[in-house]
Amino acid sequence: MRTFGPASEVASPPAAWGIRRAVRMAFPEPAALAGDPVHAERLARYLADLLHPYGLSPDPSEHVGQSYGEMGEALIHAAVPAGESVDLLVLAYSIPDLTPGRATATYLSHVCPGTPMAFAVSDQGTASAFTALRLVDAYARSGGLRRALLLVVEQNSLPYDPGIPVTVPAESRGVALLFGEPLPGERPARVSAPAAEPAGAELLRNSDPSQPGTGVWWELAGELARPAAGPRRLLLADHDSGRLVTVDLDGEVPR
Repeated sequence: MRTFGPASEVASPPAAWGIRRAVRMAFPEPAALAGDPVHAERLARYLADLLHPYGLSPDPSEHVGQSYGEMGEALIHAAVPAGESVDLLVLAYSIPDLTPGRATATYLSHVCPGTPMAFAVSDQGTASAFTALRLVDAYARSGGLRRALLLVVEQNSLPYDPGIPVTVPAESRGVALLFGEPLPGERPARVSAPAAEPAGAELLRNSDPSQPGTGVWWELAGELARPAAGPRRLLLADHDSGRLVTVDLDGEVPR
């Protein structure tokens, strides 16, 4: 995995920096690892040891779901154009991975063109992806990036009762956002300062509440894929534990 230190902070990212490509994918079938008896045995033992101090036990019937490594790899192949490399990869999720013993961000660094610096953001509920986007923006402001890739993923299996209310996703889904300066003919969606309060909107779209981690980003990817008659301003907003998290996309969007 390649690493680098950010350069001195600058006031803003490059003028044309923004979201060049947005990809969304559903993963309806269980991961191949879910059917591997050796992996299932190791996962059951790991979860039993993890949960024992809390008086909990894993549910063997729920040892299915997806691996974020394989989900991320599919998203990378779909989002990164041939011949291009990535400098920074950030993985955002909330529901744990089917393969908790693997350093997934490091794995994705090896399969992503450019062997980018990579890390993950988790344990923040629906705010994880918003935090990840802020980090991508901060690195872009450092002047040390050409391209960055944000992967927002969630899988639909939680093999134990966490003891607190948790919305388990209805489906395994992922969204990839490729950031960078545009190639000829591209119109990136620029990220601007977060809005304190959502302003009046011409069109309001609600995300799927059964997809707490990817719902907002799934709608964003769909919106960015629509042909644009002209510049549009998009505001993403979500709530987590009473907190309102927002991000502004101010400018033209990709064709």
